[in-house]
Amino acid sequence: MRENRPRMRHRALTLFSLCLTLIGLAACTPAHTAADSPSRADAVLPSDLVCFQRGSIPIILSAPHGGRVRVPGSTERTTGLTVRDENVAEIALLTAQRLTDVLGAKPYFVIAEFSRKDADANRTPDQAYENPAGQAAYEAYHRALRSCVDECRARFGAAILIDIHGQARVPEAIIRGTRNGRTVSRLLAAGGNDALIGPDSLFGRLKKAGYTIIPDGPGDDPAQPLGHESVFDGGFIVGHYGSDNPDGVDAIQVEIGGQRTHSMPRFSRDLADAIAAFYEQYLQPAAPPQSPADAPR
Repeated sequence: MRENRPRMRHRALTLFSLCLTLIGLAACTPAHTAADSPSRADAVLPSDLVCFQRGSIPIILSAPHGGRVRVPGSTERTTGLTVRDENVAEIALLTAQRLTDVLGAKPYFVIAEFSRKDADANRTPDQAYENPAGQAAYEAYHRALRSCVDECRARFGAAILIDIHGQARVPEAIIRGTRNGRTVSRLLAAGGNDALIGPDSLFGRLKKAGYTIIPDGPGDDPAQPLGHESVFDGGFIVGHYGSDNPDGVDAIQVEIGGQRTHSMPRFSRDLADAIAAFYEQYLQPAAPPQSPADAPR
């Protein structure tokens, strides 16, 4: 694993570095040490604050709100949410490792190490940052995510992007966001509604594992065959990269409640197992992948 070590007056090992060391994800761009104050660091590139792994199966994990590192040269955003989603970066890493163990192949992932105080990668550019330093971090995240999406489309023809977030509005629940099915339009066309809400879907598997899911199936309204996503219906990432876009893939926002803190290892395992089962049911029969040498870089 390549590592760049910027010169800093005060160094603090980030939790990303610890996680990467413990679970041995060798293909990830490195996490770096960083000072609490961005003015104390020099020679930190925007891409240094994005943790990225190129995978070998069409599963992409995204975690835009788990970063702790202040962006050098930035100042705190004055509008929008700036709080970190506790433990979502760690969940993404643990989920990636479990998927590798279960499927024998690595998923793609993109994880923000930069603080949401400086840039929010799940917002449109006009809402996401307020200075050039924050813009650079934001654009580095989306360059990495776009490269994952484009490579999966070229190599596999289809993919699932799981955008991982945390929420406290309904602490006991896992909340689905697909813009009421639009961001998984290709999946629904190929697999029907069961691919999103059926027993072998991602959320169906999580429900079997004992989690409360919102929305839980179609409900009583025939006008909402997938159930109405009234709490969170999916943010910028699933909207921008979802399969209702010509250059997108199927994309699902997963808003995790209190499981992020009181049962993180178990939830990470259960999420990975649900994704793996979904992959085997709906993605694995897809066209065989191209050689990595043929994929875009």
